[in-house]
Amino acid sequence: MAMWNPWRGCKKCSDGCLHCYIHKGDLKRNINTNEITKTKDFEKPIEKLKNGNYKMKSGIVYMCFSTDFLIEDADEWRNDCWKMIKERQDCTFLFLTKRIDRFMRCIPNDWNNGYDNVVVCCTIENQKNADYKLSIFKDLPIKHKCITAQPLLEKIDIEKYLDNIELVVCRWRI
Repeated sequence: MAMWNPWRGCKKCSDGCLHCYIHKGDLKRNINTNEITKTKDFEKPIEKLKNGNYKMKSGIVYMCFSTDFLIEDADEWRNDCWKMIKERQDCTFLFLTKRIDRFMRCIPNDWNNGYDNVVVCCTIENQKNADYKLSIFKDLPIKHKCITAQPLLEKIDIEKYLDNIELVVCRWRI
């Protein structure tokens, strides 16, 4: 398992953001979370060792866990990320997003029905956001879909959105 954060920072966009671990952690470290910046790890998936092998091992890559992959401020960098993701077919890239309504504006031209090595997790936290986001998510051309209900702020019913969903993760707000 690897982590890849090509950029960091995030801006609050939904009810669950009030309890966001990114903002809480950055506050402790005196970092301005609202500033979206490219990281030194931007090209991490394609960095190579002297022998020509990739530094990052094959397997699952958890990406953008200190940001949102679909955040507007990273639009100029995202196409480079898609190229790296496409190059690394030996890795499965998984990202969570609260901005699933931006998905179709953020995919590469050759996306078609999705890349085999990408898992997209739509993050919800209450019934209002579940109904809005999952009604969009269910029709998107994504091969591997999951739903992340965290922080779960109230009881929700998502049964009608579960077709073609591979995994549901729930975490109640603490």
